[in-house]
Amino acid sequence: MDNLITAGELAKLASTTKRTIHFYDEKGVLKPVKVNSANYRYYLESQILDFQRILLLSTLGVSLDEMKKYLRKNGDLAKLFDDKKELIEKEIRLLEFNLQSLTKFQANLKANGTMVNPVIKVMAPFSIYFIEKEGAYAKIGQYCEELSKMFENMNSDFTTLAIFEEQGYRPKKSKIKIGVLATKRMRVKKEYKNIVKLMEFDPGKVLTYIHNGSGSLLSLFWKELEKYAGLNNLKIRTKVPDFEIYRKVHSDTTKQFFEIYLPIE
Repeated sequence: MDNLITAGELAKLASTTKRTIHFYDEKGVLKPVKVNSANYRYYLESQILDFQRILLLSTLGVSLDEMKKYLRKNGDLAKLFDDKKELIEKEIRLLEFNLQSLTKFQANLKANGTMVNPVIKVMAPFSIYFIEKEGAYAKIGQYCEELSKMFENMNSDFTTLAIFEEQGYRPKKSKIKIGVLATKRMRVKKEYKNIVKLMEFDPGKVLTYIHNGSGSLLSLFWKELEKYAGLNNLKIRTKVPDFEIYRKVHSDTTKQFFEIYLPIE
């Protein structure tokens, strides 16, 4: 007992609280070497170093289960550091991206009263393959994946899009043409010949904005685009459907690019 310290003493020597020491005991991460009949916990002085290791791993975002493994020397600490370094670097890149986005939105708000900085252009007609769907906006990605499986020899130039057949915000149930920009090399699989259709789409004059980031935010930027049109007295054409093109879809949201198009007169 002379070589042991209490939970309170350990807390003081480790610059933490007794409650924290008890927490790590209850979670099985930092167990006392002895518990007496009065339920007092006793620790080795060397366990102060174990607590400091726990503190280090905690700041790196290591889970309690991972801590148990590495403290028992069953884990590869070098690999843990490699994994956490990669994760932290990813988080830094995301923070930098979010800061850049915030700065851009601030500048747009100051310049024109909306978060977007759209441009007006006249688009030439283009051909698309498409399927008809009626469903939620949240399922568009699923629909695009379904369409992609209907073609032979998939390649990197498979650029999907959605054309909204009905005006207004319809997140739960909307009639949508799910399409892909047509190229000469595209071939529809035989079993889908009667499902996949080919058409020429002629949007004409449009107000357009490129969104770099999460596709789940597109509805918000559609509202901002409509607001921009209203503030600048741009008349929306109701006979031509709104549409969006998914230029680059990626597992890393910072590398995604979407274009939204509002037909105007």
